[in-house]
Amino acid sequence: MPGWYEKNYWKTGFKSRLYDFLTPEAYFESMRRTVALIPEKKEGKIWDAGCGSGLLLVFLKNALKEGMNYFGTDLLFSGLEKAKLRAREFEISERVTCFQNDLSGTPPFNENSMDIIIAHFSLYTIFDDDKRLQALKNMFQVLKTGGMLIATCPSKNYDADKIIKNSLELVRVNKGISNAMIKRFIFYPLTKNLGLSFIQKQLESGKWIAYTLEGFQEELRQAGFNIGPSKSVYAEGAYLLCGHKSS
Repeated sequence: MPGWYEKNYWKTGFKSRLYDFLTPEAYFESMRRTVALIPEKKEGKIWDAGCGSGLLLVFLKNALKEGMNYFGTDLLFSGLEKAKLRAREFEISERVTCFQNDLSGTPPFNENSMDIIIAHFSLYTIFDDDKRLQALKNMFQVLKTGGMLIATCPSKNYDADKIIKNSLELVRVNKGISNAMIKRFIFYPLTKNLGLSFIQKQLESGKWIAYTLEGFQEELRQAGFNIGPSKSVYAEGAYLLCGHKSS
């Protein structure tokens, strides 16, 4: 059973109608903070590298309606189908392109073609150091000079209990006590047992990568990026880091 679960965790999650409901509010908050870093533009290209089910579209839809173009790539077809469905629901399909891609394989775009690249909780699942570095080099290659990578990965401080606690507080403040109670007793027990605890186990075993800030910064430097601001997000269980391409 553990082997099957490890292999099918993301695929099964993307297909589930409960996926959005089970996503902790702290995860959405890290996405909000990611999108807040994008310079205000009326046009440009965003690559969501490892887009999963396209949850970032929830926070990017206004920018896309104003003229930005979104390219979402992922290994799993099930996630891409969900992302396309979101785009139709938000009436932004003409601004959204999704297709399968291995981040460490051949770059999917021309050199110097992307304005912004977002890698939100995607790089850490690439266990092989060389492949993960190649994925970052691919991002550097397709990014325009002056462009920015916004990457988020779990840290050594990843803690499922703290993420749930922080998420409940965010729901309480933003959506009220009744919604927080629903999350606490109905959805978040599943969130922890089916998702966060599994991810924590993968990180603690070394099957997925839990970063130090210095280690995360060094990987971006090796790929050619100049390091910008960093933040602790996700109940202090992840780092959000900006990398810039100056040449």
